[in-house]
Amino acid sequence: MVKGKKFTVIVLSLMLTTGFASGAMASNGKGVGLADAPGQSENFSKGVTTLVDVDEKVSYETIEETSSAVTSVTTKTVSESVDSEPIVIVNTYEEKHQKHDWYRTVTETTTSITTTVSTWEETATVTTHYFYETPVTFTETTTTTSTHRGAPGSNGKQLGEVSVTDTTSVAGEKVLVDSQDSTDVTTGDVTETTTTVSNTVSNKDDVKWNK
Repeated sequence: MVKGKKFTVIVLSLMLTTGFASGAMASNGKGVGLADAPGQSENFSKGVTTLVDVDEKVSYETIEETSSAVTSVTTKTVSESVDSEPIVIVNTYEEKHQKHDWYRTVTETTTSITTTVSTWEETATVTTHYFYETPVTFTETTTTTSTHRGAPGSNGKQLGEVSVTDTTSVAGEKVLVDSQDSTDVTTGDVTETTTTVSNTVSNKDDVKWNK
């Protein structure tokens, strides 16, 4: 992604005229009050004065860029164990003595718990995002060429005017200004293992025989 931010504008104006002599005056009757007499200025030729005006506008812009790259991939095995609620079964029966005509009531309590173990692979992918800035200088140069009759400073008849605009740009060094990591975790197939454990407790040893 590329973004630009323009934040400063400086205007420079240059007037290019050549060959103005401060004290020369023409004596042909037509050069009275002129800054230069004919033949004394480089921008005066064949009765025509050429003036060149250069106007420069300088602006600055910051180009923002981002790029991303995967910097690490790690995989690990994860397990999770979950126990169910206990299931209790109570069984009561009458037991007869082996030698005597005695009886007793016996109670057996069976408790069952089911354990489910889930196992899967987790893959963590780390991506680093890089943020860059590049300074760029733009120069817009407008060159205006105008001509008029007579020597420089005579304010003679305007003959024509042409403006040409040219824009150039110069990029500076790209600088890394920030970097950020993001992590994406993906889960593989889950495998489940179920185990049930039962425990039976009897009160036989605590119950007396009934005659």
